[in-house]
Amino acid sequence: MVVRHSCSFILVAIFTLTLSTTVATQAQEPAAARPFDSSAPQPTEYTGITITKRVDEVNVVFTVTDSRGRFISNLPQSSFQVLDNHRAQQTLGYFEQQTNLPLRVALLIDLSDSIRGRFEFERQAASTFLKKILRPGKDEAFVIGFDSHVHLIQDTTGDVGKLSSAIHHMNSGGNTALYDAVIRASNKLRATNGGGITRKAIILISDGMDTASKSILNDAVQAAERAETIVYVLSTNNLLESKHPQGDAIMAQIAEPTGGHILPAREKDELKHGFAEIERALRSQYAMSYHPTDFRSDGSFRSIEIICDKPAFRVQCRRGYFAPRELVAHYFY
Repeated sequence: MVVRHSCSFILVAIFTLTLSTTVATQAQEPAAARPFDSSAPQPTEYTGITITKRVDEVNVVFTVTDSRGRFISNLPQSSFQVLDNHRAQQTLGYFEQQTNLPLRVALLIDLSDSIRGRFEFERQAASTFLKKILRPGKDEAFVIGFDSHVHLIQDTTGDVGKLSSAIHHMNSGGNTALYDAVIRASNKLRATNGGGITRKAIILISDGMDTASKSILNDAVQAAERAETIVYVLSTNNLLESKHPQGDAIMAQIAEPTGGHILPAREKDELKHGFAEIERALRSQYAMSYHPTDFRSDGSFRSIEIICDKPAFRVQCRRGYFAPRELVAHYFY
């Protein structure tokens, strides 16, 4: 490889590389350092320098509520302290109140026999919610139905008409593959970032009775955490009549680690109220980024805690994240 002498000296000094063979090629100006874009076409063969770049920026969205459960969305950055793995962080990136970041929503609807009596008003409420929450040209959603199997009813789109039509054409019946549905939605959200920072939310309508999944509860929990998505559950579980009284406890184990929570949705009015509460939460989110002081790109799980300087206020965010392993970016000279 032939490069200009000044570049060679710099490369030797920085990367301590030994150039043992000289081959005449056309010199190029090195591209500015940039993160690796996995969605861009990559060459099957290349000649150049391989630079390993560590990605150590953590993005987190969170909500703040007062003692009465009302959302507080106007606090300044100085009101918050971030603990990463129980250590205070000094290097903060951006901070936004009522963040305008794009929203990606996965709507998961239980199609099993156990929800048959409530199915019609669930479809109506879900359709109305998406019409209210999705901003044209900015936000997108997809719809998954699950019974004995997991069905992608409508792929990711910002077209509310397509989403509404898909919801109204679903039919109920069968068993319940709840864990598999959460995993499918989480993996899809994780894979569709589009190279930018987005807010992600799973909205799960179910009674929590899993009777058909090939996966287990812990698989679903980890999938949601790796996707860095918030899970909101609208529980249709009637504790007085349910054959599966543990349903809410199980769904809480999925939702709470992500910064989400469970809302009752047994009756029509409860379901409408639940969707309205989720809408308020999504519109009241803060967003921030920070660089951990002792980051290690080893794939380990690291805890996150955000502390507000007003003790009466409660901060709700995901419990942590899996540190990304080193990403490889290719630069050519």
